[in-house]
Formats: sequence, C-alpha cells, structure tokens
Amino acid sequence: MGCCKSDNNSAILGNCFNQTEYVKDQLCTQFSIAPADTADTVIIYEAINESVAASFVLRNTGTIPFTVAITNSAGTDITGGDAIVGPGQSLLRTVDSLGSISVTGPVAPTETSSAKGELDIVVRYTLD
Repeated sequence: MGCCKSDNNSAILGNCFNQTEYVKDQLCTQFSIAPADTADTVIIYEAINESVAASFVLRNTGTIPFTVAITNSAGTDITGGDAIVGPGQSLLRTVDSLGSISVTGPVAPTETSSAKGELDIVVRYTLD
C-alpha cells in the first residue's frame, strides 16, 4: 500500500491522501447528567479546530434515554434531527469537520435518574 500515508490501525477509513502532519488522539470518557427542571444540554466533546475528523461510539450505559446533537465546525446541526439513544443502545458516527457533540439529559420531575453514557472517540486533525 505505497500510495497512502496512513497506518493500518486508522479508525477513519477512506481518507487515503498525502498529508504530511496530522495528530490522531483517542479519548474514552464517561458522563452523567442529572435531571433538571428543563432539558439540560451538556457539550461532551468540542473540537479544537476546523480540521477535526472523528469516528466515535456514544453508548447509553444508564436506564433512561438521552438526546444527542452533533454539529460541524460551522455550528450547523448534522445529526439529521436529534438522535435519541435508549438504554443499552449506541450511536456510531464518522464526521469530517466535527464541531461538537452534546447530550440533552432528563427532565424532572418526570425523570429522577441521571442520564449516563460513555463516549469513545478517535479524532484526527492537522497541525496548524
């Protein structure tokens, strides 16, 4: 595979081009959002610049559903409508020019449990 400057472990497939300097990071983190009087939206990942490409899995590890919104670097919602992730479900995406990933938690008094999840994300970005 002499055409590409890529490693065999890359989580971002189909991006075979000559790019001399990039950084690839991985983050796995857990989050919890307590019930609020109104829907409480929390940004769980925000990109550092416009060149971030990301592949991620967002898992619901709790007992109640939560809503996910994904934006590109221009701030445009690219979720295709908010995605609801139920208990035990996962959301898998690969996004070029990622802006942010946010989660909207439960609304009290309907819900008394916290929304819980895990984000496993691999990001790739150029060094500017």
